[in-house]
Amino acid sequence: MKITEAMNTYDIALFAIKYKGFEVSLEMNHSKDEILFWIAKNNDISVSAFNPLSLLGLVQIAEKYGENWNSLETGNIYDEIFNSEM
Repeated sequence: MKITEAMNTYDIALFAIKYKGFEVSLEMNHSKDEILFWIAKNNDISVSAFNPLSLLGLVQIAEKYGENWNSLETGNIYDEIFNSEM
């Protein structure tokens, strides 16, 4: 299987978020011609992102790790992968 980030994956991401019980909404600019953020809310969880795929990823992080998500010791995996490609 191969899947790539593109707009045709937005609906399945939104479906997955809604299936988890989240309400999804948009924050638009003042003239309502540009999306500023996608927002997912469920009980005490509120997540915002620039697109539905990022929103789904953040929902997953919030559900799995809770309020202390940024206290988890992960090392610097981003730099490790980036540097291994150089």
